[in-house]
This record gives sequence, structure tokens and C-alpha cells, in this order.
Amino acid sequence: MDHRLGDRLIGYWDILRKDQPMPSFNHLNSSAIADIWQNCLLFTVAKAADDKPSTLSFYQMGEKVRGMYGRDMVGHSFNTGQRHFQGAAIIKRVEEIISNPSTLTDVGQFVNERSKVVKYRSCLLPFGQDGKVTHILVGLSWREF
Repeated sequence: MDHRLGDRLIGYWDILRKDQPMPSFNHLNSSAIADIWQNCLLFTVAKAADDKPSTLSFYQMGEKVRGMYGRDMVGHSFNTGQRHFQGAAIIKRVEEIISNPSTLTDVGQFVNERSKVVKYRSCLLPFGQDGKVTHILVGLSWREF
């Protein structure tokens, strides 16, 4: 599942984008990836002026991801410079995607609210138009220890 999740999401993203640098958010259809959607997060992106960190807002959370976080984070916002919230490690490289829209895979770990170590693999995929990232889809696989 670890590698298949990323491979499936990247394959789906490539189909949607065709010959564009990234697909438009309007083309995202969660039912096309319904079997893995429960392992996904979707963020909206508000690019900051100058060199300030962008703001991400939790837009949608799959059921399994909600369980990993221990609560529903939909509607919560943070800037990409913040590092002191649960799961911040998952999005630590999101500014790279915003400035250079492409797929990114990552591995790491963090401690959740239940004091369990969560080791994860993530796949981050930008969506937007005219070179501007408006959304980021994150696929996650993880284990708690």
C-alpha cells in the first residue's frame, strides 16, 4: 500500500494534467480514487506576498487521516513556516511545490496527540492554474508505534 498509494495518485495526477505543468483543481474527482481517498488530505493554498510563508487550510480529510490526527482539522489554517503543530512534518516541503509545481514524495515521522510515534510516507500533488498553486492533495500511508 505504501508505494501503491503514491504511484496511483501520481498516475492520476499525470492523467489530469495532460501536457500542463499541473492539473486544474476543477478536474479533481475524488470518486476516481475513492478506494484511496480515505488516506488523503486536501489543502487550499493562499500564496503570501513577498517572501512570506503561504497559508494552507485543511479543505478535506479522509476518514483514516482524521483518525491519525485524532480530530477533524477541516477549516483549520496555518502558515507553512509554522512547525509546532501535529503533523507539520508532512507539509514541511510544501513551499517547494508552491514555487515549483511538481509531485513530491517524502518520508518521516512525528509524535501524535496520543504520544505515539507516527512514521509516514507522503505524496504531495499541486493543483492550480496559470502557474499558481491553489490546492495541494496529500496522500498518506503510516504506522503508529
